[in-house]
Amino acid sequence: MRSRIGLTGLAQPDPAGDQEGQLIFPRRLWATRVIKKAGFPIRSREARLLIYLLMDASKKNSKELPTAEQVLFAALRMFHDKTAVAKVAEELEVSPATAESALAKLPKAAIALASENRMGQFVEIANRIHMP
Repeated sequence: MRSRIGLTGLAQPDPAGDQEGQLIFPRRLWATRVIKKAGFPIRSREARLLIYLLMDASKKNSKELPTAEQVLFAALRMFHDKTAVAKVAEELEVSPATAESALAKLPKAAIALASENRMGQFVEIANRIHMP
């Protein structure tokens, strides 16, 4: 359900909304889940940078998709994005090959996470786009 601000100033459930609306930061939550699933220590510099990049890239996906799928699709495509590879290499002071190998962990993590959350249609499409 979606939340709305009530007269008390506290978030109250909106019966017309969806479940994702209950979350304050759903995009960050899903990006964090992908990074955890990929095996990055969540409090590391790498994780913080990758979460930021996933959130940013996911905002460029269709707004008609649920937020979770926007983030998961961004994870599928991230390692193909030369700008993201360059950003990771620069920020973490590693070689582009190392940055690309770090980003290459994200598609499998996204597919595994989608499978765990019973997102069958996403998994089917993801497997066509990115052969695991």
